Amino acid sequence: MISPPQFSFVRSLLKQKTGVVIDDTKVYLVVARLMPIVRQRKIPSLDSLVDRLRAGSDQTLQRDVLNAMMTHETSFFRDRSPFATLQKIIPELVKQRAATKQLCFWSAACSSGQEPYSIAILFNEYFRDLLSTWRIRIIATDISDVVLDRCRAGTYSELEVLRGLSPNLLKKYFTPLQGQWSVSQECRKLVEFRRMNLHEAWPMMPLVDIVFLRNVLLYFDLPTRASIIQKMRRVVKPDGALFLGGAETMLGIDDTYQRIAGVGCSYYRPKL
Repeated sequence: MISPPQFSFVRSLLKQKTGVVIDDTKVYLVVARLMPIVRQRKIPSLDSLVDRLRAGSDQTLQRDVLNAMMTHETSFFRDRSPFATLQKIIPELVKQRAATKQLCFWSAACSSGQEPYSIAILFNEYFRDLLSTWRIRIIATDISDVVLDRCRAGTYSELEVLRGLSPNLLKKYFTPLQGQWSVSQECRKLVEFRRMNLHEAWPMMPLVDIVFLRNVLLYFDLPTRASIIQKMRRVVKPDGALFLGGAETMLGIDDTYQRIAGVGCSYYRPKL
C-alpha cells in the first residue's frame, strides 16, 4: 500500500509534470502501476519509492513513474466513426490543397501507435494514388518514451491486431514476425513519432489539416483542457478538423470552434 501523504505527493507530481489529474479514490491505480517499478528496482516499499521521488535526484526514476502512470488504452480504428468521417473529409481537403499537394495529420497522445498507423492504413487503402505525387505526413506524439519506442518498432500482438483490424487489412498491411505482426513499410514511411508533453510549452509544429486529440482531455482539469484547446487554434488550419473522443466536448471549455456533423460523430473547426 501507499500512505496518504505519499499518495498526495504522487498526485501532485503527476499534475505538475503532465497535467493529468487523478482523484483521491485512485489509490489502487497508483499502487498497481508503481509496484512493478518497486519490484524491478528492488526498492523496499512503495513509500520508499516516493521518498526517492521527493529527493528529486533520480530523474530516470521520475520519468519511469510518470510513464507508468499514463493511460495507454487504444486499438486500431478505435470507435470507427472518426475514421469513416476522415475518409469523407480527405477528398474535400485534396481539392483545397491541390496547389500545394500536401496534407498533414497529427495524432496527439498517440499511445502505442494504433491510431496513426490506422490513419496510414486508411490512406493507403483509399487514397493510394496520391502517395506518388503528394507529401503526406502523419505526426504522432506522446509524452511516454516507452510507448514511443513501441510505436517505432511497429510490432503488435495477435490480440492487439484482432482489436479493430479485419483479416483483409491485417493481410495487406502487416507481416508475421516472431509471433507478432509487423506494420508494413508503406504505412511506416508516412508516420513520424515525436515526444511531446501537451501540458508544457509546445515545440514548433507545422500547420496541420487534421488533429486526432481523442480520449485525452478527459484526464485533465478544466483549465488545462482550455489551454490545450486554445493552443490547438495556432496549429489547426482554418478549414481543418479537430477530433475529440466520444465522451469529450468543447462545451464550457472553448466557444471559438464550430461543431460539424460527421459520419456517426462530430468534429470541430476553428471559427473565422
